[in-house]
Amino acid sequence: MTRLTLKRALLGAAAGLSLSLGAPAMAADHRDAPTIDDYSAIDINDVYMFRMPADCQPGQQGCKLVVALSTQAIADPQFGSSYHFQENAIYQLSFTTTATGFPTVTASPTTTINFKFGPFAGGKQFFSMAFVGGQQTDGLQTTQGTSAATHLDPFINPVGNINVFAGPREDPFFFDLVGFNRTIGSNPTANLFTGVDAFKGKNINAIVIEMPIETVFPVTANCMTPVTPADPLTFSRCGVWATTYLADVGNPNNLTQVDRMGNPAVNTALIPGPRKDEFNSKQPGGDFQFVPDILAQIVNLDHKFGTCPAAVNDAFVCNKNTPLLASVAVPDILRFASNAQDGHPNGKRLFDRTTDVLISLILQIPNFTDGTDVKEYCLPQPDKHGKVHHEEARKHPAVFPYLGPPLQLQGKEPFHLAEQSCP
Repeated sequence: MTRLTLKRALLGAAAGLSLSLGAPAMAADHRDAPTIDDYSAIDINDVYMFRMPADCQPGQQGCKLVVALSTQAIADPQFGSSYHFQENAIYQLSFTTTATGFPTVTASPTTTINFKFGPFAGGKQFFSMAFVGGQQTDGLQTTQGTSAATHLDPFINPVGNINVFAGPREDPFFFDLVGFNRTIGSNPTANLFTGVDAFKGKNINAIVIEMPIETVFPVTANCMTPVTPADPLTFSRCGVWATTYLADVGNPNNLTQVDRMGNPAVNTALIPGPRKDEFNSKQPGGDFQFVPDILAQIVNLDHKFGTCPAAVNDAFVCNKNTPLLASVAVPDILRFASNAQDGHPNGKRLFDRTTDVLISLILQIPNFTDGTDVKEYCLPQPDKHGKVHHEEARKHPAVFPYLGPPLQLQGKEPFHLAEQSCP
C-alpha cells in the first residue's frame, strides 16, 4: 500500500471524530487501564522477543526464539515470597504468520500457547503448557520468590527441545516515568525529565519460553520483510502478542479477556483513557477501529509539545512519522522478520530503548533520551549503540531465562539491594 492510500484509509476512519484526550502515563504496559489495575497477577507489563545465541544473524540455522511475557508490575523485593501466578486464569501467547496492515487489518493466530497455573500450595505452584489443538504438558514447576538475601535458582522446565521458565525476575523495563508525567503535566511545557528509572529496584513475574524458531514461524511462512520494499512501511506478516484471561468463579470454562500486549506503550500512550479497557478486551485483528483515537492522540501530544501548529488537526500534516507509528501500532503485534536484525520494531530485546524511540516519533524530538540506564541482565552487555558484538557474545554466553534474577534485600534495616548472579 502506498503512503497516499494509507493516509486516505486512516483519515477515512478518523472522519468526524473529535476527542479531548488526557495526558497518558507511559510505562510500557504496566498498570495501563482501570480494570486491569485490580488484577496485578494477570496485568501484562511487556512482551519481549529475540533470537539466541546473542550473536545470531538473520537467516542463521540453529538459532532459538525467545519470547518473554512479564506480569505483576512493580513487585516489591520486601514481599518477594508473596507474588504468585493467577490460578484461575490463562496466560496466552498468540503467534501469527498471516498479519496484514491497511486497509484490511488482520492478525489471526496460527499458533497459540496457553499457560495455566494451579493453586499455590505447600510452597510450590505448578502449571501446564498447551499448544492449542496440539500437545499439552502438565506438571511444570514455577520458581518461587523469597525474602532471603539470595534468590532461588531458576527452575528450568525442558519440554522436548523447548525450555520454559515461570517465576520472579528483575523488571528489565527502564523509563523515567516521573519525569515524563511531570513534563506532560507542565504548563507551559518544560523538560522535567530526571533520568531516574521509575522501575529500578522492582521485580516482576515472567514466563519465558525458548524454542526452535520453526515451532511458531515455519520457513514456509515466509516471515520476511522485502529487502528493497516499494513502500518503507512494509513489515513482515509474522508476529506475536500476549493475552490474559480470567475465569468466572465456579465456571472455569467461562473466560473474560482482561489484558493484551504487543508493542510497548500503544495502549498507555496512544489510546485515550475511556477506551483503554475496551482496547484490552479486543484482538489485534480488530485494531482498525482504534485508528481515529491514535491519530487524535498524536495530534494532541504534538500540540502539547509545540511541535505542531495549534491550527493543524491532520495527524499526517502535523507529524511526518504518523504512517510509521500507525503501521507499528495497527495491528498491535510485535513483528518478526527472519531476514532482519533483532531490535524493535523487529521483536524487542531487553536493552532496546523503545520508549526513547517512541517519544522521538510521537513528539517529533529527534534523538530523544530520558537518560535512564539499561539494567543488568543475563545476556552479553551491548555497546552504547545497543549492539552486541560477536566476540562479546562468545566470551559471555547468555544464560536462560535471560532476564536478570529478582532483586533481593540484604542486611538489616535499612535494607539494601544485594548483588545477584545469573541465572
